[in-house]
Parts: sequence; structure tokens; C-alpha cells
Amino acid sequence: MSHATSGTPARVVPDWRHAAIDHPAPCVLCWTPAACRSQARDMPRHKGCAEVWITSHGRSPADLARLVRRYTSSGGEQR
Repeated sequence: MSHATSGTPARVVPDWRHAAIDHPAPCVLCWTPAACRSQARDMPRHKGCAEVWITSHGRSPADLARLVRRYTSSGGEQR
């Protein structure tokens, strides 16, 4: 039996307290209806889609921190 563990990337948790809500429109990442609007660009997207996108596009811890600052209103929180 193997006891190896995989190193999963940290999840990025954007601060959505100041996100706008509007009529459902296609999410810019998955194209299903989303009422939330991203804080940084005022585009429809799901919170989960945004978290996955930021986490999957960070090539290094420094790059991940840059993306969190750029795409969240308060810099987000890393878990």
C-alpha cells in the first residue's frame, strides 16, 4: 500500500463581498448562466470558475499572487 500524497495546488478564494449581481448572463469561463459579476472586470462569472481559472493559470507562487491581486478586489485569500 502506498502512502504517497499528491501535492495539490492551493485554492484561491476571491473576496466576493463587493461583487455585483445582475441578470443571469453566460459565464465568460463556462458559458452557463451566472448572476455574479467579477469585481475586476464586471463580467459574468461564477465564483468557482474564477477560483479554478486563477489557480490553474498561476505558474509559480509569485505569479499566483499577481493573478490574485489583479483579478480580485481585495487581493483574495489563499487556502
